Amino acid sequence: MILLSQDMVMKQLAIFLLLAVRIGAMFAAAPVLSATAVALPIRIALTMGFTLALVTSVKVPEVDLLSPIGALTIAREVLLGLSIGLVFQLAFAAINVAGEQMAGAMGLGFAAMVDPQTGAQSPVISQFLSIMLTMIFLVTEGHHIMLRLLVGSYEALPIGTDFNTDMFLGIVKAGTLIFSAALLISAPVVFLIFLTNLVIGFMTRVSPQMNIFSIGFTITIFIGFAVLLVSLPTIGNGMSGLLHAVATIVRDLILGKGAPA
Repeated sequence: MILLSQDMVMKQLAIFLLLAVRIGAMFAAAPVLSATAVALPIRIALTMGFTLALVTSVKVPEVDLLSPIGALTIAREVLLGLSIGLVFQLAFAAINVAGEQMAGAMGLGFAAMVDPQTGAQSPVISQFLSIMLTMIFLVTEGHHIMLRLLVGSYEALPIGTDFNTDMFLGIVKAGTLIFSAALLISAPVVFLIFLTNLVIGFMTRVSPQMNIFSIGFTITIFIGFAVLLVSLPTIGNGMSGLLHAVATIVRDLILGKGAPA
């Protein structure tokens, strides 16, 4: 007969909860899983299930969760989990910025709907690109890569080790990826719309009697959608490269213990 004492049960419970903190924090910030459409009970169930799968393979130190050291350890685990999820969110943030730039250039900035990822209002172009990136993320097994990096983080950065400020500074610097990637993805549409507006303005200047601005809005939208349709293969390749870039950042900064990318 196996007898379980209260101390043993509380010890195993503390180990389980400490292991679940990093996992739950990543699930709360990771793409797709952090969407408002995913209910909180589903995230909790995924966190508990994934923790059960790792509880026998990850070494967890004995820490009093009610002590200052325990509170510091929990805070560190939360930051690590959020860091992994937020770095992957950089790709989706870049796509949203690119969509807003395209929509603004096309004159569709007012056409906004509720984004299922964040629950906030965003242009329809941003939502289209976000759905496209989500499909690429799932098809290319980005969620599996993210989970493998999470498991590898327990070996590279075990529970209870010291903070690494260089790693967090590197993650902050990685935020510049949002603007550079958004510029590259939206450049074809924005540039062609700029040329279209330039031609419309030139025609209006040459022939003032032509009310070209009455049809200029329609022409701008048509050309914008045409360029977007033609650029979809290139945009898809750019999204794949963007996901690879954020995965590389996580691997270099977290698994590499703060080494620069």
